[in-house]
Amino acid sequence: MAAKWEFSKTVATLFLVCICSIAVWADEGRESEKGAGEATAPQNSPFPAPNYNGDIWTRDKLSGDWYGLRSDLAKLGINLDVRLSQYYQGLTSGGVNTNDAYGGKFDYYLNVDGGKLGLWEGFSMSMHAESQFGNSILGDAGAFAFPNTAMLYPLPNYRGTAITGLLLQQALNKNLVLAGGKINVVDFWTMVYPHTGGGVDGFMNTNMIASALPWLRWVNLSVMGAVPLVLADDGQIQGGLLVFDTQNSTTTSGFNDLFDKGTAILGLWRFFFDVDDKPGSLLFAGGTSSRDYTSLEKTDWTIIPGEGLVAEEKDDAWSAAVYYDQVFWQAPDNDKKNLRLFTGWSVSDGNPSFGKWGGFASVEGCGLLPNRANDRMGAGGFYNQLSSDFKDITSTAGIDLENLWGVELYYNAEITPSMHITGDIQFVNNQNQSDSTAVILGLRAVIDF
Repeated sequence: MAAKWEFSKTVATLFLVCICSIAVWADEGRESEKGAGEATAPQNSPFPAPNYNGDIWTRDKLSGDWYGLRSDLAKLGINLDVRLSQYYQGLTSGGVNTNDAYGGKFDYYLNVDGGKLGLWEGFSMSMHAESQFGNSILGDAGAFAFPNTAMLYPLPNYRGTAITGLLLQQALNKNLVLAGGKINVVDFWTMVYPHTGGGVDGFMNTNMIASALPWLRWVNLSVMGAVPLVLADDGQIQGGLLVFDTQNSTTTSGFNDLFDKGTAILGLWRFFFDVDDKPGSLLFAGGTSSRDYTSLEKTDWTIIPGEGLVAEEKDDAWSAAVYYDQVFWQAPDNDKKNLRLFTGWSVSDGNPSFGKWGGFASVEGCGLLPNRANDRMGAGGFYNQLSSDFKDITSTAGIDLENLWGVELYYNAEITPSMHITGDIQFVNNQNQSDSTAVILGLRAVIDF
């Protein structure tokens, strides 16, 4: 087992070093050529080309241009953005514990364009730091309910500031990017599907953003890794092969014991097409982990005198998924006014993974109401089937589990371009048979400074 760990650690480390080395080598000493400026890496900041000018009712950032400093920095390829998101959620009935909580986060985004800064073309750096305050109802709703994606970071009920993402990227051309560093998984998913909003613009429940439970055992919140990304001609992520550490690194540097507990690999590829002149895509993803996890099979648990109950370990966790994204209506004069169908389904090994399979489906609309061009709304539901081995082994401890399902509806209203208020309601039947369906009412206020 130790030999396997050492082999996977060596392979993963070499992959990471090769990616970073190629990224640096790609443009060092290279003469400028026509079209070099087109090599731009995707950014994980949700603040593209903001309008700093105007009064507080029209500008994109509440604090404005900082007397011209922001515009000057942008010309040098440096963009700094701060976002405050606040949440008040009340679990009015059902769930683990009827409760209400107020909490929030400050998100700090720093994006650097190496070409504009005078380094070399195609290089960029993206950093995401987060500070959490207050409380959440994550534990009250159930272990796998995840009613607030944003408050999972840096960790649930974490008091402090941490760098949850630090990504170095080198675009070799407009269709190929090499990236490596600390990868914030929600940020990465938002790069693939920007409309999901990372829990701060659209749906709040993680199960409504991605079919995540079948991946939960071996994919963490932030991971150290490297990935070559293939971009479509319009800059959207089309495919990639991600090699990453299996340990969570949201509140650590990520370099301590790097790959010591195993290596994970995840591949994805997306097909783009139009249906009735409206954009759509189909994504396939799959991956596996070499890390050993506690087995969920009851026959792997034995009582050893002097040691108590001991479980065997199981490796080769795997998951696979398919996602379909389709705009099925858009205004003839404004494609930002639209209705979108988004659905995803995942399956896993079932042991050691907690969830055997699951999926979700949602419909979101933007600018549907008269004179409310920048409002958005959505409705959808999810279902997750727990592993039968997981149910069996918890039943021996007197805990009866059942499959999860939920429904979420939200309306996000723009107060000003820099301020949005969202009303949200969720109905979640969590994994405990003894708990009744939870009714969760929520308010979200987001301010871009």
